[in-house]
Amino acid sequence: MANQSGIDVVKEFFESFLSHAPDKTLALLADDIRWEVQGAPNVPTVGKFQGKGDVRRWLEIFPKNFKPLAIRFDNFLEKDTNVVVLGSFTHLALVTNQEISSEFAAHLIVRDGKIAGYRFFEDSYALYMVFPH
Repeated sequence: MANQSGIDVVKEFFESFLSHAPDKTLALLADDIRWEVQGAPNVPTVGKFQGKGDVRRWLEIFPKNFKPLAIRFDNFLEKDTNVVVLGSFTHLALVTNQEISSEFAAHLIVRDGKIAGYRFFEDSYALYMVFPH
């Protein structure tokens, strides 16, 4: 993996995540990964997570709360160890059976062929509204 571009690593990461392959997803992460999803505390996937153990728990929480219906990746931008992904998604919030659509930006840091940082930005107000609060 070390000779892949950062964009290739990030594309492989999203492919494994969307395929519900947590072990494959975790294999693409650095042991000391810093994982952050911005938003309201009533959304179960929001927060800051450190290390593969925390991310494994996040990967277990996500499918209990969301069913991805559509995702579009518009741009992958790379500079040094930084990869920024711009796109949009539609998910079903399982607890309320409501659809949520949002544009997103993700900032990932790729170090030695592994993802060492993950920050995800989405319409946090829309997510807040489809979860009990």
